[in-house]
Amino acid sequence: MLVVASGSRVVCHGCGEALEAISRAHAGRHGLDLAGYRERFGLNRKTSLLAPTLAAARAAEGRRRWAGNEGVRAGLAVGQEMARSGALYVLGAGAQPVGGRRAQGRVPASAEGASPALRAHREARVAAARARWEARAVALGFADLAAYLDDRVASGASAHRVRTELGCGGTVAARLLVERS
Repeated sequence: MLVVASGSRVVCHGCGEALEAISRAHAGRHGLDLAGYRERFGLNRKTSLLAPTLAAARAAEGRRRWAGNEGVRAGLAVGQEMARSGALYVLGAGAQPVGGRRAQGRVPASAEGASPALRAHREARVAAARARWEARAVALGFADLAAYLDDRVASGASAHRVRTELGCGGTVAARLLVERS
């Protein structure tokens, strides 16, 4: 989730609107329920759709209710016992599809399906990462990232070596090497 306004808003992947939370009603405007929203935009099913400040306020309210209400504590004790006994696991496993995003056949949020704000955020992160790798290649004594990658491809360097030297992820390192070969 893209968080803006000092943590008080999240940006909708579909329309780019900054909201306190992606609610069921808002997801419905895009023809989705909350599970469908997460699936459509490649989010983990446990990803919070709340702005961090709203989530913190709700957590504080929950702690206040727990401290001051015996009925809340008793109800939570029942849930804790269900968790300890494995009953919650059985209920949850029966209600959820098996496996992660790939095993469920879900794809990550597509570039064309994302809002302009989300696309801009992604592009800025990609540009910042490439600038870091470029600076690291220059610090290693190469003219630029392309010269560094050409040298590593010619010497048969592993993706692990490139990952370590540039400070990028292994998948990125492998992709960079393949692009230059």
